[in-house]
Amino acid sequence: MSTTADFYDQRGPSAVRLGSIQGDADPETVRGLGCGRLLLAATDPFTYGDGAADLLDCWIDENLGHGYHPRKGWPWSWPDSRDTDWVFTYIHGRVWITTGRAWLPAEPLVERYNATSECEGSKHD
Repeated sequence: MSTTADFYDQRGPSAVRLGSIQGDADPETVRGLGCGRLLLAATDPFTYGDGAADLLDCWIDENLGHGYHPRKGWPWSWPDSRDTDWVFTYIHGRVWITTGRAWLPAEPLVERYNATSECEGSKHD
């Protein structure tokens, strides 16, 4: 099942979209790439931004789906990230992820997602 993800430099109205991906865009698949691990473990905004930029190209190179750079405009048929499956951002010294509900820190979310996937099967199967 194809999912989508948007990457932002912060939250709120002044947030800048760093890019988007389409494919199996869940945190665990993102973590499967070196640049995705760099992005998820970022402790400064520059590493996060570099990881997001690299991920867009790696996503395509690894044949995982489409990577959309912000210079090409908004990629989705919906008007904003409220309907995107996963939204990643960097605030307060770490990466945060939401699926439209609460914002959760990236690393515990990936660990929780792994435990759920291993016990109950992946939601993307």
